[in-house]
Amino acid sequence: MQDGFVATLGTFDGVHRGHRGLLNTLRRVSRRRRLRSLAILFSEPPRFYFNSRLKTPLITPPSERAELLKSMGIDRIRILRFNPHWARMTHTRFFGHYLIRRWRVRGLVIGPDFAFGHGRKGNAEWLEAECRRLEMTFCLHSFTKAGRRKISSSRIRELLMQGDVSAARRLLGRPYRVEGRVTRGRGLGRKLGFPTANLRVPAGKLLPRGVYKVRVYGSGVGDAARAGACNIGTRPSVSGKSRLHVEVHIPGFSGNLYGKMLRLDFLKFLRPEKKFKSLAALKAQIGLDVHRAGR
Repeated sequence: MQDGFVATLGTFDGVHRGHRGLLNTLRRVSRRRRLRSLAILFSEPPRFYFNSRLKTPLITPPSERAELLKSMGIDRIRILRFNPHWARMTHTRFFGHYLIRRWRVRGLVIGPDFAFGHGRKGNAEWLEAECRRLEMTFCLHSFTKAGRRKISSSRIRELLMQGDVSAARRLLGRPYRVEGRVTRGRGLGRKLGFPTANLRVPAGKLLPRGVYKVRVYGSGVGDAARAGACNIGTRPSVSGKSRLHVEVHIPGFSGNLYGKMLRLDFLKFLRPEKKFKSLAALKAQIGLDVHRAGR
C-alpha cells in the first residue's frame, strides 16, 4: 500500500443508493491505485450555513454517516464542521493546502454537481484540469436515478417528512432507521397495557411524525429482530408540550430495556398522530396499531 489516499468529498446525508455507487467506485479506484480510501464529510450541507431558512433535520447525523461508511469498507473518514473558516476559503487553497499537502490526496472521485471553495469555484471541470496537471487520478461518477429523477438526499427528506418510509426505503437501499438509548418515561403506556421504550436520539436527526410498523434490533431484545409499533410525536392526548418523542411498543416483550441501545427500522406508515377524546379511545387505537404492526 502506497502513502496517500483516493478521496471523495460531500455531505452524503442518508448514504443513499447514489452515494453508495460513488463510494463503491472510490473503493475500486483506491485499490487499483494501491492507495487508501478517504471520505471527507461536511457535517451538514454547506447551503444550510449560507441560508438558515433551508436548514432541515438530517437523515443521518454525522456519527451515523461515519458508521455507515465504515461498514462499506472506507478506510478513513474525516468530518468537517462547516463554519466561517471553510466558508471563506478559496478553492485553490482548499485543494492545494488541505487536500494535497495536509491530507495527502492523490486521486479524487466526485459527482457531477460537486463544487467547493468560496463561490463554489472548485467544480468538476476545474478539479479535472488540476488533477490532470498534477498527474492525479480523477473519476467523475454519474448520477444514480430512480425513474427519471436522480436520487438525492433532499428528495428522501421530503418523502420522510410525508411519512412515506416505503418510498424512502427504495431510494436509500435500506429501511430508514432511528437509533437511541432507552430512557425512563411517564409509564403511561404500561398503564394502558402497552408498555413502551422511550428513545433518546441524536440531536438534528430527522424524525417523521406518525405511527409506524418497525423492526426492533438491540442486545436487550435478543439475537433476532422483533416486530414493533412506533409512535413519533408530541403525545397530544396526554401532553400539551411540543417536543417530539420516539416510543416503541414490542408485542410479547417484558424485559427491562432502560439504558439499552435500540435500533428501529421503519417499514410502513400506519397513521398520523392524532388527539383522542379519552384514554379509552387512545387505548383502543393503540391496540389496532399493534395488531397492524404485527401482521
